[in-house]
Amino acid sequence: MIRKVILLAAAVTLILSFSCAKKVAEGDGWSITAKEFREKYDSLPADAIPFVASPEGKKRYLDSLVLREIIFHEAEKEGITKEPTVINRVEDAKKKVVIEEYLKRKVEGGLSPADKDRDAFYQTNKDAFDNAENIRVRHILVKTKEEAEKIAKLLADGEDFEKLARENSICPTAAEGGDLGYFKRGDMVEEFDKAAFELKKPGDISTIIKTQFGFHIIELVDKDQLMERFIAEERDNLINKYLEEMKGKAEYEIFEDNLSAEE
Repeated sequence: MIRKVILLAAAVTLILSFSCAKKVAEGDGWSITAKEFREKYDSLPADAIPFVASPEGKKRYLDSLVLREIIFHEAEKEGITKEPTVINRVEDAKKKVVIEEYLKRKVEGGLSPADKDRDAFYQTNKDAFDNAENIRVRHILVKTKEEAEKIAKLLADGEDFEKLARENSICPTAAEGGDLGYFKRGDMVEEFDKAAFELKKPGDISTIIKTQFGFHIIELVDKDQLMERFIAEERDNLINKYLEEMKGKAEYEIFEDNLSAEE
């Protein structure tokens, strides 16, 4: 009996937790929960975040999701979602998303240029790097020199710069792993600017730099998008090679004679 009461209570709690999910919008036959909004927001591409990060930006983004729901449900009422051509397009879109996610995970899982290839590219293009006009850096900003020294030691031991920036930096860029994007000489305060432009090769890390804002450690990410373009090209080559290998291992048949068949 006690077991039944416990199970019943658990079921009621579960039902209530679902029914009480906080909604950020609701209409005729649809709703958007706070959790759904956050998941959609988090899946936005990085270059879109600056436009929706503010409270007003979030409201605009929510408005766009509301309009999408309104249009979708109107289309659904008219039976558009059941039309064969639409169903085929939805299936194609689904496959495209799945394939993109699969390849994205392969890239993140190691399908990327090796450090030795990046070093070779840098050595081959050293003059271009040395004369670059724009640089991209990450930085970690802390209040005290002692904090900076602890982080510098962790970096020397091989800790990930972006991870440490997210965990320790007091700069608003901490959420982006300390990424400041591209800037040209003179855009930053003098001490920071000088230290950043003295870094030669992507991956180089500065000593501790003191400015009016606190104590910084800087990592060079790129110059004039040189390494960025190289990595993108190399990843494309590696992905194409991977796809060719996958195709070579797969078992399948092609029936060219049936290409012109109507059914």
